[in-house]
Amino acid sequence: MTTSLPSIHQLDAVTTNGHSSPRPANADRTPLPDLITVKGARLHNLKNISLQIPRHQFVVFTGLSGSGKSTLAFDTIHQEGQRQYLESLGLVTDYVQKPLVDSIEGLSPSISVDQHLTNRSPRSTVGTATEVFTYLRVLFARLGVRPCPNCGQPIPPPLDIDATLEADEAAESSSEDVYPCPHCGQPVPVLGMAHFSFNKPAGACPTCTGLGEVYDANLDLLLDPSQSIAGGGVVKWDRYEIARYGKAMQAAGKHYGFTFDITTPISTFGEVQRDLLLYGVNHPRFCRHFPNIEPPAATTCPPC
Repeated sequence: MTTSLPSIHQLDAVTTNGHSSPRPANADRTPLPDLITVKGARLHNLKNISLQIPRHQFVVFTGLSGSGKSTLAFDTIHQEGQRQYLESLGLVTDYVQKPLVDSIEGLSPSISVDQHLTNRSPRSTVGTATEVFTYLRVLFARLGVRPCPNCGQPIPPPLDIDATLEADEAAESSSEDVYPCPHCGQPVPVLGMAHFSFNKPAGACPTCTGLGEVYDANLDLLLDPSQSIAGGGVVKWDRYEIARYGKAMQAAGKHYGFTFDITTPISTFGEVQRDLLLYGVNHPRFCRHFPNIEPPAATTCPPC
């Protein structure tokens, strides 16, 4: 069964709020039609359905369960919008199959918020859930302009550089993953989608690893600054731990050339002694004090 194409007035009366929002003027682009036209949709329970949907209005699909509302909105219209958008960027769309429909016209890039969204990962955001984040990563990876780390001049995307460099200069790049700065020739890595993802090491903040939050210990619950380490200044350390770790920190102080006294109040510690107590010799917060000295080699307990 094929349905006739309803008029925009019919759709306004049934499925929209009847008020169009003004369209932004853009003289440089050919405006999209005011209708999304679907012809011959036949996925799942859709039986060769054709219809027109007004753009720039709030449209609602209603009907009985199993009548094809989600199939039409998500699996047909939204999926074809995704496929056309990726295809316009020159990306392979084999993994986004064309839905069972004769044609859909008037589409623009779209996002989908699933009604059964249950992903509660701390790395999930509205952008990742709706896949807008993926589109932004594609945009910045393909069109991103960044400063050269050597000369500071802006570096256009590789496609633009290829048009300005001579063939012999382009051939000097020793890796397909780098290309030369057009101003100073410094090799720079090619931007990829991973550079703009907080879920990838290449793009994640090294401090929070992409979570957006940093958890630190509550030092007020761990230390009593008025006491020395030997006198119980580190809460929960017993005599065995005080003796063991006290000797280790004293040995570290001797290795680096400073005094570490476990009998003086923690409040009198300098920044070096405090960083050694809190972070140890391998942490960047302590290593910054002695950038040219290697940490002491680990030793084995004699009784072991």
